[in-house]
Amino acid sequence: MAGAVEKQGYEIKVFDCIAESPNNYFTFQEFPDTSALGIGFDDMFKLLEPHYDLIGMSVMFSNNWLINRHLINLLKKKYPKALIVIGGEHASAIPEYCLQDCEGVDMVVMGEGEETISEVAIALRDGKPYTNIEGTAFKKRSNEGEEIMVSPRRTRIREINAIAPPAWHLFPLDKYFDNGISYGIAYGKSLPIFATRGCPYECTFCSSPQMWGTKYNMRQVEDVIAEVKKLNTDFGVTNFDFYDLTAIINKRWILDFCALIKREGLDITWQIPAGTRAEAITYEVAVALKESGCKNITYAPESGSIKMLQAIKKKVQLPRMLQSIDESFKAGLNVKLNILMGYPDEKLGDIWKTVYFLVKASYYGATDTSPSIFSPYPGSALFKELEQRKELTLGDEYFKSIVFSQSLHHFVNYNRNISRGVLITMLFISYLIFYSSNYLFRPLRAVKLFVNVATEKYETRGEQMLGDILKRRKQIKSV
Repeated sequence: MAGAVEKQGYEIKVFDCIAESPNNYFTFQEFPDTSALGIGFDDMFKLLEPHYDLIGMSVMFSNNWLINRHLINLLKKKYPKALIVIGGEHASAIPEYCLQDCEGVDMVVMGEGEETISEVAIALRDGKPYTNIEGTAFKKRSNEGEEIMVSPRRTRIREINAIAPPAWHLFPLDKYFDNGISYGIAYGKSLPIFATRGCPYECTFCSSPQMWGTKYNMRQVEDVIAEVKKLNTDFGVTNFDFYDLTAIINKRWILDFCALIKREGLDITWQIPAGTRAEAITYEVAVALKESGCKNITYAPESGSIKMLQAIKKKVQLPRMLQSIDESFKAGLNVKLNILMGYPDEKLGDIWKTVYFLVKASYYGATDTSPSIFSPYPGSALFKELEQRKELTLGDEYFKSIVFSQSLHHFVNYNRNISRGVLITMLFISYLIFYSSNYLFRPLRAVKLFVNVATEKYETRGEQMLGDILKRRKQIKSV
């Protein structure tokens, strides 16, 4: 967003609440049962400028809505004349609700935001109305009161290679580098990057279709490599985390990408920490990934039950995925699996099939998994179904349940067939059986786990997660 608006000639300031204090935990006064990460509100306002015309804020995740809402209202009190605009997946899924629930929000940008926020900035500068800007929802204020207006959704950006590059020069990157912050494994100075936009699939638990639709765009290989080279030259970045929703679909594209990395002589590492598909990852592709510097790859089967895969519209072929995991392992890649349990109509037998699939995946070489209990997110088909059936209601209690969705003591169980206690038990069993089988099939992995955690030289997501948990416990105790 900053890159797009800066391209229009505006002066942009970026304030990164986590980077300003990446190891600080504080209690959010309206939600005392949790700790928030980053700079405190009072300290934040000491560093902000006295005047802004437009304030934009990313509201990506529903579990952050309560603290986002509080921060937005604080900003509106501090800058009453500024136009406050929010965007991101959460805001795009429920724009009217965000405007109604948060007094400080003036406008929501829905879906892709580069073109929309640029037009908003131009309209603000020229004193023009926002009513003709596609992709926005906003509050129309008059003497009669306040009305929420929603404009038509904007067509997806066609020229994906023409989008302004991220304005990383506006971010305090040294604070990320110095603290080893990375979504994947921090093999060195790390930054995220996108090679694609959107996802062609319509999984019912995912809010992506509401944000992006199902149009899937791939950037040109040369364009992605040019960005990699620029980040390497300008900031010394050597490790790249691909944040794509579905990173690998086209086999020819990924082979060309790997070949160009080698041809350019780029000494980098990269990883795909987001879920990807198995169909395009043959042994040939896996070897090319490894040789070009790829270290880690994540598969997203989500379930080992064919019945559940059909129910959630997850179009994967489990035998082909196991074959792909085997080929990736033999090529030397670390493989992680994403698994969800507790879908509304799932039965206990389905979960046992998932556990069995995890054992098979462990045998074929998968090194990590992170089973989670299903939680409905705004914009997803399952969320809409549960809302229609009166099994959930938007409100503070719902958002608190999202915050605690990974807490075994507080999570809400939306499954109609399995009790809460049994679901927790199956989650533990899946972890226990996967990692026990992992170390049984390959005993040296247990030794490597302890060495890597002790030295903080992580190779897998499981090692890094364990190391992060141990560090976080020390930080919270010292607060």
